[in-house]
Amino acid sequence: MAFTVRPATQADIPDLARLIVELYQAEMPGALTGPVEKQIELLRFTLEANGNRAAHHRYVLCNERGIVIGTGMIEFPGNGRFERAPNGTVATAFRTLGVFPALRLFGIVARMLFGVYHHTDQHSALIHTVVITRSERSRGAGAVLMHALESAIREFGYTRARLQVLAWNTGAQRFYERLGYTTIWRLSGWRALLSWPSVVMEKVLEDCQGSERFSTMPVSSG
Repeated sequence: MAFTVRPATQADIPDLARLIVELYQAEMPGALTGPVEKQIELLRFTLEANGNRAAHHRYVLCNERGIVIGTGMIEFPGNGRFERAPNGTVATAFRTLGVFPALRLFGIVARMLFGVYHHTDQHSALIHTVVITRSERSRGAGAVLMHALESAIREFGYTRARLQVLAWNTGAQRFYERLGYTTIWRLSGWRALLSWPSVVMEKVLEDCQGSERFSTMPVSSG
């Protein structure tokens, strides 16, 4: 099956919101509750409130019909983080989700903050918010998306890629290990008790001169 990877645009925000809701459902079941369309409305607000940064260094994976089925984002050193809770998020969450679902979400997010990995390494880029829509998983789409993200990192001259995975998500860890990632850091101590334990994985990328350049041309999953 052929897939196409391209930089995300503002026009992709509705699809990005849908995919990020799926990411929450997969990684943090129960964090977002209520009607799915309301969850998507909340995530769409956070993306639109970020303006151009919502699509900055974010890529989308499309199937042969051009439908967006996956996404991933890259954080480069000193480039600033995507704001997951821009101004107005609290009020929008109460309006879209309701009081108790919004309070539950904020409680879970607050707990997660204790375990956030702060990327400060100047020689690597951080890959995050990687998700493939449920119906397309286990078909090679994830590997294609990761290959494209790594190629984009190499184009910017970085030699290593990092990502953070929840410790309980052993399936994701095995997937990244097959792609060449190894664990370099684990959340421990009091932060692990207050948050959800996680690991950071790293992959040394090929020499930039010998790597395949990132492009928006179709690539095959097999």
